[in-house]
Amino acid sequence: MATLSTISHITCDVKASPVADISAHPKRVLGSMIALDLLGVALMLIGLRQQLHPQGLFPESLNVPYAGVMMLTAGVVLTLPFFISSIKASFGPFNK
Repeated sequence: MATLSTISHITCDVKASPVADISAHPKRVLGSMIALDLLGVALMLIGLRQQLHPQGLFPESLNVPYAGVMMLTAGVVLTLPFFISSIKASFGPFNK
C-alpha cells in the first residue's frame, strides 16, 4: 500500500516554507506591506472620525451617507496583507 508522505516528511527533515516566513520576503516587499498597513490605519482613523462626527471631514459634495464605513472597510482591507504574513511568520519554525 502506497503512502502520500515522503521520506523527508517521515524523518522530520521538512524545510520551512518561504511563504510562511516574513523575513524571507525582500526588503522592498516588506516595506510596501508596512506602507500599506500605515495607509490602512490612517484610512481607518479618518473613516472612524467621519462616521462618528456629525459634520465630517469632507466638503458636502464628497460627504456621501456611508463614507466613514467605506473608508473603514478600505482600511481593513489594506491592513490584511501585513497581518496575514505576520500571522504566518509567527507559526513558522523557531530554531533557525
